[in-house]
Amino acid sequence: MRASLPSNSSKTENQLPSRRAIVTAGAWSIPLVTLAVGAPSASASTTTAGFDLAIVGLQFGDSLPLFTPDYSQRYTSFVPLSNFAVANFGDAPSPDSGFQASYTVDNEVATIDRVGYRVAGATEPTYVDDVETIVTGTRTELKWLVPVSVPVNESDDPIFPTGAVVLVVESTVLLRYPNDAYDPTKITGARVSATSLSPETKTDNNVLQGVGVTELEPAAPYAAETEASFETVPLGTGPARTSRPTSVKITSVGPSPLPASGAAVVRFDYRSTTTFSITNVRRNGAATSDFLQSVTAPDRQNGSSVQELVAAFGTPLDAGDFLEFDIVYDAPGAGSFDVTSTAGHVGFLPADNNDRNQRTTEFAYAYGVIPA
Repeated sequence: MRASLPSNSSKTENQLPSRRAIVTAGAWSIPLVTLAVGAPSASASTTTAGFDLAIVGLQFGDSLPLFTPDYSQRYTSFVPLSNFAVANFGDAPSPDSGFQASYTVDNEVATIDRVGYRVAGATEPTYVDDVETIVTGTRTELKWLVPVSVPVNESDDPIFPTGAVVLVVESTVLLRYPNDAYDPTKITGARVSATSLSPETKTDNNVLQGVGVTELEPAAPYAAETEASFETVPLGTGPARTSRPTSVKITSVGPSPLPASGAAVVRFDYRSTTTFSITNVRRNGAATSDFLQSVTAPDRQNGSSVQELVAAFGTPLDAGDFLEFDIVYDAPGAGSFDVTSTAGHVGFLPADNNDRNQRTTEFAYAYGVIPA
């Protein structure tokens, strides 16, 4: 069927801390997703007569950590990326009539919000409303016309061609916490292609195919969700203001306990106070001396106004249990600051950011609002 995608759709992104990029390293740096790409074998010395469209060079997907339904094993699928490049390794520009782009996604992994293209040199994409949608079981294919000519590549590096047209695919990933337990045998790979409306002699490099999942590994998944209260205070005696955390609640959502090697981390603008401490530690509402016995305040980095408190858990926190504590700022900051207002944040920090047992939740961290 042919349908118009909503023009006001946009890519949904979770508000996660920057370490999320480390936890789910991309397939470009860690090849968790197998690719079938013909273009990298091309070069200036093997230019095809006429035009030669090819899908090239861009990372096919970021790794998406998932677990089997019983949470006993883990594996990796991929998050479809927003951009794919179509280059021309021929000796003549491709026809002005353009080419048909096609993108196939596992519709239980992600939904496509909108598609389009961006020509070389353009800062904004052109979105396409006239999209053909073909659904076959759990596979959804979208086809759309890219009505532009692709100029001849002038680079000797086939992975970084000149004049390439970017295919824009904006998607929303469905298999994220708490829906990150899924039968791996049901996941199918994605596919992207570019087919010229005019006959093309060489067609073996027009398709990029991704494999659905990696091998299974033993798993003991855990996750934390954080709630916090914040207060707005001045930075010393100047006009600048900051939002800093005062009370924190970290809940273990399981199914495995939050490990004892993890820590609660509190970050705030050091210019708002001269002394600070973590107090009134409670587990499930009752005072406890089992947690947060080791609190450190690492040296601040040069050029940074962020102070960090790291409170090691010391004891596992079982699934369903919650840990609460307060942060006390005992004295106002000294000095006068005429700077941009700031905000702190707080959350659970695993001993290893790359621990693949960690389920990354949208609310693993709680963020203050920058004061007006």
